[in-house]
Amino acid sequence: MTTVLIGCAVSAVLLVFTYTLGMYLESAGAADHPGGSGDGFTVVHVVPCLNEARVIAATLRHLPEGLVVVVDDGSDDGTAEVVRRLADPRVRLLRREPPDARQGKGQALNHALRHLLADLPGARRTADRVLVCLMDADGRLDPGSLEAVLPYFADPRVGGVQMGVRIGNRKQSLLTRMQDMEFVVYTRMFQRTRSRIGSAGLGGNGQVMRLKALLDLGDHPWSRSLTEDLDLGVRMVLAGWRTACVPDATVRQQGLVGLRALVRQRSRWFQGHLQALRLVPSVTGRASGRVAVDLLNVLLSPLLIFVGSFMTLSLAASLVGVTFSATARAQLFQPVPIVSWYVLTFGAAFLLGPLYARVSGDMGWLRGLGYGHLFIVFNLVWLVAAWRGLWRAMRGRRAWLKTERLADPSPGPA
Repeated sequence: MTTVLIGCAVSAVLLVFTYTLGMYLESAGAADHPGGSGDGFTVVHVVPCLNEARVIAATLRHLPEGLVVVVDDGSDDGTAEVVRRLADPRVRLLRREPPDARQGKGQALNHALRHLLADLPGARRTADRVLVCLMDADGRLDPGSLEAVLPYFADPRVGGVQMGVRIGNRKQSLLTRMQDMEFVVYTRMFQRTRSRIGSAGLGGNGQVMRLKALLDLGDHPWSRSLTEDLDLGVRMVLAGWRTACVPDATVRQQGLVGLRALVRQRSRWFQGHLQALRLVPSVTGRASGRVAVDLLNVLLSPLLIFVGSFMTLSLAASLVGVTFSATARAQLFQPVPIVSWYVLTFGAAFLLGPLYARVSGDMGWLRGLGYGHLFIVFNLVWLVAAWRGLWRAMRGRRAWLKTERLADPSPGPA
């Protein structure tokens, strides 16, 4: 039985590594560029807020021209007052009060959409030319990012485009640096390839969506899921729309500086991912070919995290056994077992580290390789977050785990 479990675990690792290598090779080619023009679109920025007084003013000042809808979802820290003091004629403040408020980010966004349709006469009629740019309250659009995204919507099949996300305070600590690397790796390796398939993920900051695609999902396109963005992106693809990612169009956000806060955030993401498993039957019934494979890989990825958990426990148990057994030490501390363990554990670092160094532009490949090894260790946080998220789901706890913002209103340049 032990041999079978070890074989399954090693097979899972090799499968993940092979998949990662395939994504790396496919994403290494020249970036795709749209052939159309980005002229003629109306862009509306939507910013959902819950206790964002520390950051909301700077976010609104960084947004380009156009209507801005701020949804204050029952804040009690003075967020609404900060927005009012700006006296910006572009900004529409929507204040939600209990018991309607704090029912999840998706509900706040649905509320904004209803008001948007009421404030823009003819929006339904011209919905294919109206774009909704979703920003988190700590988001900062980098210059030229929106302009880089708009031409993608010249293709009438494109329903949503995701910008690349960077951590503005990535130089603050090793933890924030790892978060930045996580976004860069995901965007440059996986999102670029998924974009070519037409099923790039939509996630939080920097989503730009065609109003017509949103309305195709109903008057309440966002769900109550803790990861409403993941849910929306999958359902948009299933409705026949293409989704794309533009890595060079970037939006900055704050990285978390505390490990406990990071685990809380990732627990929410993981719990939302578990909720998204309900979409698997829709994918198997309505999608086909590579799109179906891609969406299933995304939706079923929590299972790989649990496999990783058991592998880590197995390794810990092996180390304990080595401590008390001279025979085990003699068998383990041989070149072949040590090299095999290193390759299986840190092999991906030789792909991810140099990739991050090249994109980041503030380090050499050798330092990037070091960060690649640290990144493998950093990902262990997902094991803790996964079990915490599962425990919350089993106890029926679905409350939003709010991310605490830093007082610094201006993350550094990308």
